[in-house]
Amino acid sequence: MWTAKKGDERKKEFIETAIEMFKTKGYEKTSINDILRAINVTKGAFYYYFSSKEELLDAIIEYLTHEMQTLIKVISDNEDLSAVAKLEHIFCDSNQLRKDNALIYRQLYELQRKDENAYVAKKFMQNILNTNVKYIQTIIDQGIEEGIFNTTNPKEMAELYIRMTSLCKEKIAEFINDPAFEDDREANIKKINDLIIFYQNTIERVLGASNGTLDFLLDK
Repeated sequence: MWTAKKGDERKKEFIETAIEMFKTKGYEKTSINDILRAINVTKGAFYYYFSSKEELLDAIIEYLTHEMQTLIKVISDNEDLSAVAKLEHIFCDSNQLRKDNALIYRQLYELQRKDENAYVAKKFMQNILNTNVKYIQTIIDQGIEEGIFNTTNPKEMAELYIRMTSLCKEKIAEFINDPAFEDDREANIKKINDLIIFYQNTIERVLGASNGTLDFLLDK
């Protein structure tokens, strides 16, 4: 029998167990009873925290995006930074946050790659957009005022920025999590930096910025 735990710890256990089970069985095929058996708790314990599996999924996504949102907001609100500096800090600092939480993000990436989990991937991206577009849009507006960016629709550009940088970071994670990464670390680091340069150059073009405006490279 399980012993009582503090509320936050128990809720976190539900979230982490669900992520692992969704990864192996798929979101649709995992039942609440599967999760209960894995943790060895009653339905009452589950329904104390969540009203449904869908609400559990919402909690998982909130759990994964809260720290990222906090990081982006702090940078966006920093009046001492230029718009370019803010985007560079967000790219590098958020990538570091993913590295610091590598295990749970690796589980998330594996979870989203499965066809049966397309709903999870869509919901996760929508949550990122809902929480962060306003901050990125503010930075883009600042860049326009500074004469660095030239775009007619900052809101749509903010969404595109988030989608593109998220995809870039997922690809970086795939490189780093590949078991063969350390076999030729120098060559693989170069591949990562080449990938980053491709994305930053593309983002510069859609922002209407001059080539070389951004510098997202992780190992400077």
